[in-house]
Amino acid sequence: MDAYAILGIPPRLVIAAETLHDAYREAGRLAHPDAGGEEQAFATLREAYETLTSPSRRLRHWLELRGTPAETRGTVSPALMALFARVGEASQQAESLVRKRDEAKSSLGRALLERETHACREAVERAITMVETAIDHECAAFADYENSSTPDLESASMSARNLAFLEKWRASLRRVFPRLI
Repeated sequence: MDAYAILGIPPRLVIAAETLHDAYREAGRLAHPDAGGEEQAFATLREAYETLTSPSRRLRHWLELRGTPAETRGTVSPALMALFARVGEASQQAESLVRKRDEAKSSLGRALLERETHACREAVERAITMVETAIDHECAAFADYENSSTPDLESASMSARNLAFLEKWRASLRRVFPRLI
């Protein structure tokens, strides 16, 4: 599958979210089953869109199309491991608090947890911000990879691994946050 060709956009790593969304909507008008398209074609279009909206998947796909697939196994950067400790702490704190709130038998019990809930929400928000900053930092290398005739495969592979973890952490934090409201 060539996600770029399916969406009708040039194979680039640096793509504005709006460009991807517009290309998906335009292609979807023709491929959607309600417009006479086939289910499988629309499913393929959705998969192409999901591939390109995920920075880690976009980087791996771009490298594969160039004939230099990323190494998905290996280490992540030391900075990412330090961030993981902070994200893990915020996630565990949030899950523990959610359990406490679920087990509270009365409104008074839940009210007594409100200060802790507020602090936990702030910790999760800070963790989300740190993860998004790390994602932006990894994506900043995309222009260098794209402009190089032979991108550093080891560096690009590490970026793809780092991004995969960061995207999972962001999704996990975003899932727990509404449960703290």
